[in-house]
Amino acid sequence: MPKTKKKSKKQLEDELQKAAEEQKRQEEKERLFKLEEDALAAHRERLEIELEGKNRVLEAERLEEEQEMVVRMKGERKRCLDYEQSKLQEKIEWQKFVSCTSRPNVMFESEITTYVTMVREERSDRESVETAIEKCKAAEEVVGDLLELYCKACEEGNVTRQDWCMHYIGEIRDLEVELIDAATAHLLLYIEKQEPNTHLQVYLQWGNANDNMKVGFWGHLQSKGFRAKSIEHSKIQIGLDLPKAIQLQSIGHCIGVRSLYTTFDSAQGKDPVQMSIGGMIRVDLLSIPPFSKKVKGWTIRQVPAPGKELMKLPYPNTEHTTASTAIAAPCKIDYKVPSHVLVSKNPVVSWWDASVERWSTEGISEITWEQESRKISFFTARLASFSITQERHSDLPYKHWNMRPCDDMVVELTVQAARYELRFMISEDGLRLKGPQLPELLDVMFEPGSGEAGGLSGPSGRRPRIRSPATLLNELRECGLNLMPKNSDADQLEGYTPKHPETQARAYSDLSEIAAFYDIASSRHNKDLPAERALVRIRENELHEVFNPLDADGDNDYQAIMFFPDKCCHVQSLEGISPCREAMAPGHFTHASLYLCFEKDPSPGPAHSERLQRLEVTTSTVRFVEAVRQTMQLMHLLSFV
Repeated sequence: MPKTKKKSKKQLEDELQKAAEEQKRQEEKERLFKLEEDALAAHRERLEIELEGKNRVLEAERLEEEQEMVVRMKGERKRCLDYEQSKLQEKIEWQKFVSCTSRPNVMFESEITTYVTMVREERSDRESVETAIEKCKAAEEVVGDLLELYCKACEEGNVTRQDWCMHYIGEIRDLEVELIDAATAHLLLYIEKQEPNTHLQVYLQWGNANDNMKVGFWGHLQSKGFRAKSIEHSKIQIGLDLPKAIQLQSIGHCIGVRSLYTTFDSAQGKDPVQMSIGGMIRVDLLSIPPFSKKVKGWTIRQVPAPGKELMKLPYPNTEHTTASTAIAAPCKIDYKVPSHVLVSKNPVVSWWDASVERWSTEGISEITWEQESRKISFFTARLASFSITQERHSDLPYKHWNMRPCDDMVVELTVQAARYELRFMISEDGLRLKGPQLPELLDVMFEPGSGEAGGLSGPSGRRPRIRSPATLLNELRECGLNLMPKNSDADQLEGYTPKHPETQARAYSDLSEIAAFYDIASSRHNKDLPAERALVRIRENELHEVFNPLDADGDNDYQAIMFFPDKCCHVQSLEGISPCREAMAPGHFTHASLYLCFEKDPSPGPAHSERLQRLEVTTSTVRFVEAVRQTMQLMHLLSFV
């Protein structure tokens, strides 16, 4: 193999110089190319900014022009609604007039305050427990009127009016407890008139097992000789097991124990996290006043000072404890839970801590729930006000929901909540619950009577029960299903933020107008969008067919609609594609209402004008449209899905 000639030093230097010059030329070429690319990119960016600015100006001008049309259309809708509601209100007022009720008109604050003042002033110091309970029943009728007004305020979104109603409901129910306290004080003052048993113990009870208010009393008419005691108020189905420690912590007192059960609780709405279900039982340890004495034909009775007529003894008593009584033995309490209340297999019982206005489980143990007898029992280290409690967000978030037309001006709303799948029917008459048909919910679903033409629609000849949306949802809350969440409930749910109020209002208002002709379904992308945006899917359904909105094969049959505080538009989003495609659908633009999105459809069909005419709200459809809007708003369907 021939030997290669070795390059000289000059040749090597020349080659190195050429390589360096070539590298410089390449770097310069790349620099110029980059400058050209940067200039082109800057030019494109500038054009995009100019185009975006131009589009924003055009959009602002378009929305401003359309806003006048929307205001006019929504104003006409409100006039139709006011007219229809005025006719209904006239019927309601006439029914109240012919009923000749003496209850105050809760529309006027002066009549409520006058009623409360008169009940307090007319209260007698010698009033029996029976009389007090009858007065409480009359007061609950006034509360019923206030709850009706509260539900109407919920439907209208009037938060100030809601708070006003709840304030006076709380005041009247506090008055009811005052009436029972006063009657109990009178009972204790004249306790010797009651017939005790051979052990000098008095057993009394008022009411029946299913009453909304019932009272049980046990008294020990001597200050010593007390042993652990089991008390059974069989008529009202309330039971107590009292330890001997009660007497040891109440030395020197003749004691009585009163059990007051009401289907309402005095703490409703005060705890932002927990809610009570199944009513409240208040167990109080009472001091019986000194007995009267007979002296020379005179009866001498010690009258308690004003404000001290009823002495409630604390248990455990932290003021007079000794080493032997420092640890309070637990008491056992059991009571019957109303048949309409949904109770979980492992319920939680709490006591109301008035000092912090929160429900507390401290000191409560061995909770037992008997489904067949509907009795709950538990041990407690203190005597207080007790209730079954659950988290306000137990049925949140909604996994998915959808609404479909199933008849003329009738839609079916299906909501998959955290615990149950619920189905509702919405019509111009209001809202009714269709499922699930649980025994606890039958009284909410059906009422005595028969359907049209005598056809029976429910069990035992009961017909479907229709109420206003807020009324029915409030009844479900009393059953233990809270489907009227507040924005604060989102704080307890990871990853959920309430949608902007204006975005929700626009969406519910616009969607309610198309609900009679379109399927409306939730979108899984809605949760991940900012609070100012909300996403739903719609599908035309004039023939009232049944489609599965969760079917992946039918994803393309739905059109995604994006709502903003001041506009809405068709977007390219699909359930099967992540992340959400927020770009507008081809040919579509943002508009001030969903109706205008349909009106400005870039590819209208042959029946375009007929479709628009159907979507217009008239006096014949406005009540249905409003019922749909109220239901969606009250359930916060866009914030908790």
